[in-house]
Amino acid sequence: MRDWLIRNSEPLQAVGAIATAFAALTALMVVPYQLAEADRIQRDQTAREIYREFLNLTVQKPELATADYCALADPKSLAAYSAYADYLLYTADQMVETSPVWRGTMASYLKTHMAYLCSPEIREANDDVEDLIADLGLTCKPENQCE
Repeated sequence: MRDWLIRNSEPLQAVGAIATAFAALTALMVVPYQLAEADRIQRDQTAREIYREFLNLTVQKPELATADYCALADPKSLAAYSAYADYLLYTADQMVETSPVWRGTMASYLKTHMAYLCSPEIREANDDVEDLIADLGLTCKPENQCE
């Protein structure tokens, strides 16, 4: 056996070098894929946690989920509602970015808050709001605005 190894040492070294190169090439292709998948899984998990927090907030403060933005006069109520609606926007953005499957669910939440979302102050302050609304198939109409 020793003689065979000595006689074939060069071909065995070549096979070893080829195997090493193949392993390195495989690692170069697999590692970025694994990192991208790990990142996607982390983003999905984070988005779901944000959604869970949003649902919890909605259960704890149903008056914010059903508030009429145009009828709010009290600065404290207006501030609470604005924070709720902003968190809804953040949640919708995270969920839609995670998967397009969430578009319908997030659109149904946002529909009840179109007066706030279509207000000039909100649209001017945040360009992404208009993009998100359009992405979800919603539009700002005159009936969505306060008089």
